[in-house]
Amino acid sequence: MRQPGRYTSSLTRWICFAFLLTFTSGFLFLFPTRKSSTSRLRLSSSNKAVPVQRTPCVTGVAPRDGPLNEAVARILNMDSFEKANELIEIGAVWARMEGLSEDDLLAQYDEGTSSSRALYADIAPFPDDDDVDLETYIEQMESQRFRRILTPSHIQAGTDLRIYPEPRRFPAYYNVTRDCLLYEDTTFLVVDKPPMLPTQPDASNYFECLPGAVQDLLGPFYNIMGEEINRPLLCHRVDAPVGGCVVLSKDRNGQQVFSNFQRDRALRKVYLTLTRQPVPLGMHIHWMWAPQSARGASGGPACQVIRHAPPESRRKAREYWNRCVLEVVKCDPIVVPGEEGTLYQSTVRLVTGRKHQIRAQLASLGAPILHDTLYEPMASLTLDVLETNDDLLDEAIGKCRAPVRPIGLQAHAVLFGGIRVKARPPWWQRAGNGQVV
Repeated sequence: MRQPGRYTSSLTRWICFAFLLTFTSGFLFLFPTRKSSTSRLRLSSSNKAVPVQRTPCVTGVAPRDGPLNEAVARILNMDSFEKANELIEIGAVWARMEGLSEDDLLAQYDEGTSSSRALYADIAPFPDDDDVDLETYIEQMESQRFRRILTPSHIQAGTDLRIYPEPRRFPAYYNVTRDCLLYEDTTFLVVDKPPMLPTQPDASNYFECLPGAVQDLLGPFYNIMGEEINRPLLCHRVDAPVGGCVVLSKDRNGQQVFSNFQRDRALRKVYLTLTRQPVPLGMHIHWMWAPQSARGASGGPACQVIRHAPPESRRKAREYWNRCVLEVVKCDPIVVPGEEGTLYQSTVRLVTGRKHQIRAQLASLGAPILHDTLYEPMASLTLDVLETNDDLLDEAIGKCRAPVRPIGLQAHAVLFGGIRVKARPPWWQRAGNGQVV
């Protein structure tokens, strides 16, 4: 926490600098005031579906010492600073850490200032499995060379910048309503995440994600000391096309407590799945290739490939494979309006937590999740067969596409530390839909 005297001194220098620049240049809009969430989120009026393609990134170098928005405007050949200000405001501008001033760097990490909202904006998605400790993971990600800049900043000449001129938009942000808040205490929040809303911020959009929506649309929230928090922190990840329970913390201590629950296996997760084929009841143990996700020769979206047979040795199991365990406790036929034929709703208890585990395991069993275009092409295919047939592997993975609509999977319930929370009915049961046969 920054000392009061230091904070006052830094603030005074900042005000003096802004006044001097304004006086000499006459451009008051170089350092705009913070916009409301409403104006910020109107950066684009489009509410179309989220594009699957990666958002193009423009790289450049600040030509001289000066305001960040001036550098952005120059790199993008903009006629005015208005669009540059909006790109900074939504979180589409990144700068190399070494190029920022000392005060700007401190502001990125100083709890108690508005810019501390950026603390966890930049880290890559946390792998929700039993082998990664959250605290260790965050420490590793802190070493990244670039940081997202959310506030007007003065940068040095030669600073490397990454800019996303057309930020991805996530209309599901606006589906976060008061009834999405399932649980709150002095440390934790549990929210029913709408499908198609990412849990982590996109590289081009810091605000249209679950923590941003919870803070902007459901806040303010207060910690155990009665202090208003800047933004809740994620405790685990749920895939974007999946809806249901997501746990957030009001401070870092809560994140660590939740991480300990995961490590000690004191966390229980229950999912609902919707498939076109019945899922066999009972415990299912598979093995997921650990080093990387499969993309195939086509370089398509990453999916997890698993095998049913255990590895040949314990050493290989430890080094190259992740053990995946889930239990299907119930499977009932169900009729969903708008979907052809009889579908099957299953209740799944997750024993281990791997990336895309349920999606990959059910697909390998011949019962892929409904609308899961990433794993439907992999139905009934496992590494037991594919590792000796590269052409078949590339052909299957080449057909995989990231889902652009909600899939038939919901994080239905979560239990930890004496807290038990259940999500609202999944999308296929809303408004009277989804009648069990």
